Amino acid sequence: MLKLQSIFVLVLFFFGLSFFFFSCEWEEYEVSDIEISEVSFSEDVMPIFNQSCNSIGCHNDTGIPPDLSPANAYQDLFDTNMIDLNNPAQSELYVRMIDVQSPMPLDGILSETLTRTVLVWIEEGALDN
Repeated sequence: MLKLQSIFVLVLFFFGLSFFFFSCEWEEYEVSDIEISEVSFSEDVMPIFNQSCNSIGCHNDTGIPPDLSPANAYQDLFDTNMIDLNNPAQSELYVRMIDVQSPMPLDGILSETLTRTVLVWIEEGALDN
């Protein structure tokens, strides 16, 4: 009887363990062909920062660098080397926004439209417009 119970417990254990491993998913984030062009820093990018980055006290003038407050965001993105004009998709700003393991903002990855807007802005030269 004890042997049958042990086998039953082992079967349940391995079933539970396999369920745990097979239920895990990894979602790859891919840049799609969303049509976004002529991105303005003040009209398109800054609202993203205002909504998701500096409004809760993380990346504002008294928070964690870079300072993404309206008065300082543009200059601070360059001062902290967050923008790579030679390789926009590898810009620290963009990479952190799409990082599935440590996303910025901390409460989760932004929508693909918002992250794509930031990428297009960098691809267009990251102008202060």
